[in-house]
Amino acid sequence: MWNVPVRGVLVETLLDRGQAGDVSEAEAAVNRLATTPGDDHLAVRDIWLLRLRALLAGAQGDAAAYTDLRDRYCGMAKTLGFEGHIAWADAIA
Repeated sequence: MWNVPVRGVLVETLLDRGQAGDVSEAEAAVNRLATTPGDDHLAVRDIWLLRLRALLAGAQGDAAAYTDLRDRYCGMAKTLGFEGHIAWADAIA
């Protein structure tokens, strides 16, 4: 279960650092998280994936994908009542 937030910290750290290869390494980490075996309906993993994919799209300059993923992330955070994620979603809105 700790794999999800730990991978999230890794991705955010790579994107914040912004050195050569960091975006592609972050993308690989997101893809590994998405394909991690486990419950296909794990809300914690799903919400983290939306957040990380939104941040990745922003780092890649894909404004349309960023907006879509950010809005879906915000909606999921509110639906689930995850207050920490709601605050994070508001911060990237």
